[in-house]
Amino acid sequence: MILGQPIIEIFKGSIVMDILLICSIVALALIIERFIYFSRNRFDPRKGYLSFRQIIRGQGPNAALNHANQQKNSLSGLFMVALNNRHLESDNLLDILASFVIEEKVKFDRYLGGMGTLANAATLLGLLGTVMGLIKAFHNISITGSGGPAVISSGIAEALLTTAFGLFIGIPTLFFYNYFSKKSNELSMELDGISDRIVVLFNNLRKQSSGTKTSGPASVPAAESAFSPQDSPPPADTTWKF
Repeated sequence: MILGQPIIEIFKGSIVMDILLICSIVALALIIERFIYFSRNRFDPRKGYLSFRQIIRGQGPNAALNHANQQKNSLSGLFMVALNNRHLESDNLLDILASFVIEEKVKFDRYLGGMGTLANAATLLGLLGTVMGLIKAFHNISITGSGGPAVISSGIAEALLTTAFGLFIGIPTLFFYNYFSKKSNELSMELDGISDRIVVLFNNLRKQSSGTKTSGPASVPAAESAFSPQDSPPPADTTWKF
């Protein structure tokens, strides 16, 4: 019961309240979907990179690729793209990794635009409902020619109900929109930082591989020989993998 009326009757008597109800359902669905997505895509950039570096130095790129393939998040996808394109030059590899981060950023931001729109729309719809309710209340007073404090206060209370409901939807939705936007930016920045570290790591492995090969082919470790420029195919537009 709200204002002495059942909730169903309030929604039946106002189309704005019906629209706000739909907005609340959609906003809740988007919030739950983003919670599930970020929970499944959670990763620790520092721990993940240290593990990746240890495996690729000790066991080689194939072992690192198998390890990354077992993980299901954006960081493991970044490792797989880097390993599949390790034969490219540093600048080209960095461009490939940057494009991968951009695609992941798009996935991070998915539905956030709609969430922000619903947060603003719910507040404005609540204000619209209030204005329409006040117009209706004063119109009834002008028709009947009488209106005491009880009649006016009751009409204003019903009109302000839409604003309260709109704020009840808009404020939490705006909070989650800002939270998910901040999280999206943080994850993208972390992936950018890991991309730079991967390029530096591959450069160091190439240098170690080249220096080891000059001393004799029998002493080339498997983890380093895969980064040797002599073993790598020539860079071309068709040699990169995404």
